[in-house]
Amino acid sequence: MSSTLKIDRIDPKKPYIALTFDDGPSKYTSRILDILEQYPGRASFFVQGNKVAENESIIRRAMYMNCEVICHSWDHPDMTKISGRAIKKQLIDTITAIARVTNTASLMFRPPYGYINEKVEKIAAKLGLTIILWSVDPRDWDTQNAAEVYDYIKWNVKDKDIVLCHDVHKSTLEAMIYLIPELLEEGCQLVTVSELLQHKYGELIPGKVYT
Repeated sequence: MSSTLKIDRIDPKKPYIALTFDDGPSKYTSRILDILEQYPGRASFFVQGNKVAENESIIRRAMYMNCEVICHSWDHPDMTKISGRAIKKQLIDTITAIARVTNTASLMFRPPYGYINEKVEKIAAKLGLTIILWSVDPRDWDTQNAAEVYDYIKWNVKDKDIVLCHDVHKSTLEAMIYLIPELLEEGCQLVTVSELLQHKYGELIPGKVYT
């Protein structure tokens, strides 16, 4: 079984960012993949484990396109409010579901809501997982307004940023229709989280939080 880490496609002379999408897959994910394939670009999808089985074709397509599919959780709890055993189950069940489809082990995860505490960090370390947050948040889940999402990312993103989006909202898809080609036309590389972080930091440390 391979890992998710792929770092051989970044040109260090050009800016690069990672677009990330949480909470899917959904009926909008395939259209986002269409856009990434057309221009082309890559992204990272932090999926809920309970949505994996019914969206196997989307997940396989994302991996085929050199995007990556990463653990978010099984059903999106606040991990700071559940037991250690429940945290492990959320992570292991989701990682296992992804691996059954992709034959790829997720070496990282993004906690729902970005909520973490010492318990979550220790469990991630024991499971060999790095914790991925973000540096640009357009609050697409809140506004659900394509123009606002587009504007916020376009005017705030910079080299080596991780952008938080959600592929469960039509407005996010609508923003990507314009944002993705414009970022690429401006010379920005759209890379995966694994590529960005390993290129920026080198070896990643399990249990450590990266933004």
